Order: sequence, then structure tokens, then C-alpha cells
Amino acid sequence: MGAQHVAVGELSAPYSLTASGSLASNKLARRFALRPAGTRFSSDFSLTWAVAFLALGACIAPWPSHGWLWFKLIVALVALLACYDALALWRTRHEGTPVLLSPEKGLRGREGQSIQVPLAITGSGRRHPGREIHAGIMPATQESESATRMKREPERLKLEESKPRTGESTATHRPQLHLWPWTPEITLLRRGLWPGPRVGIERRSPLGIWRLRQWFDSPEALRIDADLRPGRREMLRSPVYRLLVASQQTPWTGHGRDFERLREYQPGDNYSEIAWKSTARRAAPVTRLFQWEQKQEVYFVVDQSRASGLAVDPSSDPEGKSSQKGTPRRLLDLAMETALVGATVALELGDDFGLVTYADEPKSWLRAGAGQSQFHQFRERLLNIEPLPTTADYDALFGEIRVRLRRRAYLLLLADLTERSVSDSLRRGIGLVRSSHAVLMASILPSHARPAFSPAEQLHTEQDVYAALAGEKENQRLGALSRQLRQLNVQLRYVPAETFLRTAVEGYLESKREQRL
Repeated sequence: MGAQHVAVGELSAPYSLTASGSLASNKLARRFALRPAGTRFSSDFSLTWAVAFLALGACIAPWPSHGWLWFKLIVALVALLACYDALALWRTRHEGTPVLLSPEKGLRGREGQSIQVPLAITGSGRRHPGREIHAGIMPATQESESATRMKREPERLKLEESKPRTGESTATHRPQLHLWPWTPEITLLRRGLWPGPRVGIERRSPLGIWRLRQWFDSPEALRIDADLRPGRREMLRSPVYRLLVASQQTPWTGHGRDFERLREYQPGDNYSEIAWKSTARRAAPVTRLFQWEQKQEVYFVVDQSRASGLAVDPSSDPEGKSSQKGTPRRLLDLAMETALVGATVALELGDDFGLVTYADEPKSWLRAGAGQSQFHQFRERLLNIEPLPTTADYDALFGEIRVRLRRRAYLLLLADLTERSVSDSLRRGIGLVRSSHAVLMASILPSHARPAFSPAEQLHTEQDVYAALAGEKENQRLGALSRQLRQLNVQLRYVPAETFLRTAVEGYLESKREQRL
């Protein structure tokens, strides 16, 4: 960490903590020592200049009388000063080390957020770590480089001496620990649980001949959650969401499945609601009434096969998340955000919600439940989910769902269903659960699979015409698959990436409103 072109920051006067812990109740008293990760003791540029001047002196020494004697004395003096300077720096290697102040909620934040890491530089009253040090923060591992963005250049920090309070004796023999607070800022880019940032400290010797670099790893992990605010804002604009959440008095259409009571037939009742056996016994039409199910189960089925690792078209990213992260947004990230937003909606409506992730087979299960604790478990399961290098097998997925989920529930499948290789497996698997569950599917419509000669399309060459015809053919194939599944009472919607989240969650809300269960 060089000292050139760095920002200069003056730290405020330190907090003085005595060894007896008189300020143990202070927030800064709760601190965690960082783990040493490496040390490097090296020479500074001043030593190079000193050696250069000695070499010049060696060239001049033969000319004057007693020149070699004076040269040897100068060399001995320089060597003595260099050794003293190195020893003085090495004895202070345990001074000026960083500590992590106890954060209230740990090192955590959401994607796109900038947070401050609460650190402090420590020093005892016996040896001062130096009037000036260089401090920097960096990713701890190569994998975490894409998860955060931080200031690459180190900061030059000036440590001010603490002034004794009025009436306080300066001659005290009690050992003291000084803390100079330092809060570097980092920007969170990619969800997951990552190692805490690494802190580097560099200080020079009193004579400026040597410099000591030390690196420390944080004992606290850095947690980055997905940013759900854009998805929540999108759902607030949904009329179906507002109808179910803000207008609970609105009557629902459809049928419940919990029998409530019998009553006499009234004009307008559906023939399917008539209890024919009771009608025959009473010799008068009788209608069955069912209770509306306010609490139902919904499972979010998230694909993490190789197809989920494909990048979303940047032009269809309205929030610009890809540009913020510096890495393309994947289908898995969009599906995970949709599942989390859908879970918050289910939590508001009082439904039980669960999670299934799959690739070539089901990978993780979370039984449907309600409450904040269930949402925390739901979010934990999706925190570190990554695409797997396997192809989705829907026969295995729906076969396992049929065995495990006995109670009828909504299944909201979030996946890429445009590949030809999964169509047959998807149709076979749907046949296993279509009668026992209400299946909803949402898939991203590829940019090339659009109706031919659409108004926004401009064709200039023959290649453009052939590409438009190929997109029309692909659009027809996907439409045929959607119609085939609709005959099996399964909803499959191909939508652009910018409306994927809203369309998927609205499908669940519309099915709930219509009481498809």
C-alpha cells in the first residue's frame, strides 16, 4: 500500500479505556480483535537513497586523506541508525492494530446499499503507534471481489494525542487503551454470505527507513441480502394486490373447499352447489355453502439448474441492477427476488408459504409455515443459492412433490421453460400433480421469440427477415405448449423480464381470489 495520492483523514481524539474496564458499558468497549493474516517488513525509499549516497561516498573516499576511515565511520553510523530504526518499528508491531467494534445487527445490508464498517485503531499509552499510519480495506478472498466495491487507495490517517481532562493527573501508572474510531465505507453488490473485509495497516519507522505492513481478517461475516424494494414497489402498483390487501371486505368469487352448512335454494345459486341427496330427502331444493379459505398454502418452486445461470437481457432491466453490480443479472437472481417478494405478500395475506429448489432433483425443502420466523428461514435458504451444472428433471421434481405434499397447495414454478429438451419432461411431470395441486408457471419470454413483423421491429436485410421468421416459429411453439398445459388446468405464462416478478405474483393472487384450490 503506497503512500502516493492518498486521502488524508484526521481521526478524532481517542476514547480512553482503562484496563479495569471502567467504560465497559460504552458501545466501543464491545469490540472484536481481527485475526492476523500476514506481515511484511520492508525497506522504504529512504534506505535506497542512503545506499546510493554511500556508493557515491565510496567513489570519493580514495581522494582525501583518511577518506576510507571517515567512510567506514559513516557506514557504521548509518548501519547503527538503520538497526535502531528497524528495532523501534518492530517493537511497535502490536500497536496501532485495528479492531471491529460490535455492530448492532452485524455486518449486513442489501444489494446496492453503502454501509460503514465500524473499526477502530488501538494503541496503549506505553508505545505510540506513530503520528501517521496508512489504512486500507480490501476483499478477503478472490470470490468476494465481485460482491463488494470499496475504495482501492489507502487512507492516510493522523492519530491525535488524547488530552487529559481537567483535574486529571497525567502521571498515572494504570495501563490505558486508546481507540481511534475509523469507519471506511463499502458498497454491497451481490447477495450472499461472504467473508468480512480484510484490513491493511502500514506504518513507517521513526526515521522513515523501514515500513511495516500488516493484514487482518474480520471475524464477522458480511451478509448481503437481496434488495426487495423495487419488487415491493412494483406490487404496490398491482390492482390485484391492492384488492386483496387493502380491501379485505371485497367479496371473492369462486368456491371454498371447507363445508359450512346447508340452506334453502335461492335464485341465482349455481346448480353445482345444490345438494341433491338433501334435496331428495326434504323434497325442496337445498344448497351447500362452503367457507372461504383465508389461509392457504403456497410453495415457491425455484429452478437452480444450468438454465438459471443465463443472463437477463440488459435492456429489460428497468432498475439497472446489472450496471450497479458490474455483473449481468441472472435468471436465478430474478426468480429468487420474485420468490422473496411473493413470500412477503403471502405473509401479509396470512397464507402459509414454503420453498422448493431443484435441478436434476429437488435440492432443498422448506415446509409451509407462517410468521416472521418462517420468512427468515425462507430468506436463509435463498441467500447462497447458485446455479448448478445440471439439467432440470421435472419427472423427479413433481414425483417428489406428489409424495411429500399431501395437502393441496399452490405451486408457483419460477424457471426457464423455453428449452425444447424440457418440454416432454414438463408435460409428464405435470400429469402427476395437476389433480392434487394448483400449478402456476412463469417463464421469461426470450427476446428473439416474438411475433414476426411487429410494429417496433425494423428489417433492413435478408438476415433480419429470416431472424423474424425464426422468432415467429419459436413464439408459436411456446404458445402451443402453453395451450397444452392449459388443457391440464395448469397456467403457463411467458412474459418479458421487466414484468416477470409482477406477473408471477399476480398469478398467485388471482388464483387465490378465484379460490382455485
